[in-house]
Amino acid sequence: SSSVDNALRRVDAFVEFLTKCQIDWYCFHDRDLAPECATLRESNATLDRVVQHLAAQTKAAGKHLLWGTACLFAHPRYLAGAGTSPSVQVFAHAAAQVKKAMEVTHQLGGQGYVFWGGREGYTSLLTKDMPRDLRHLASLLHMAAAWKKELGFSGQLYIEPKPREPSVHQYDYDAATVLAFLREHGLLGTFTLNI
Repeated sequence: SSSVDNALRRVDAFVEFLTKCQIDWYCFHDRDLAPECATLRESNATLDRVVQHLAAQTKAAGKHLLWGTACLFAHPRYLAGAGTSPSVQVFAHAAAQVKKAMEVTHQLGGQGYVFWGGREGYTSLLTKDMPRDLRHLASLLHMAAAWKKELGFSGQLYIEPKPREPSVHQYDYDAATVLAFLREHGLLGTFTLNI
């Protein structure tokens, strides 16, 4: 189920699995840990509750967070993108979700934070404005870099190229495209690739 109680039980099972397999490092999406609730405030409170339990369990088991991320692709709101969405409400929700996921990653001692662009692209050029979309995506990444600094998070910020998942064309589909995007928007050196 998607209950908080089940999320807490999944943490126990996950840490047991890591221990039995002798895996010392793990990664997560925010929605892997805690279910999405009716509002962002409720979702964040649920995430905080589960993360508190995860922090205690992983510390006791000697497990460490490699990187965390926000799931900005599974919910139907992200059908037209997260950072590249034409809807300001969707963009704002994505930015708030990234903000919280970065806080949690920092709280858990993560070594990095990853951006997955599964929905940052288009199915048809007739419905997208590529230059505008890329400026919006760059704005989201600049805000994340500023938040990283404000948090005091020393981990690396990554973008993970995700070829054709699930859009016909993605703005981050290969390493060369991502590096050119970072260079064009003054983000090279602030972000690197997670390949």
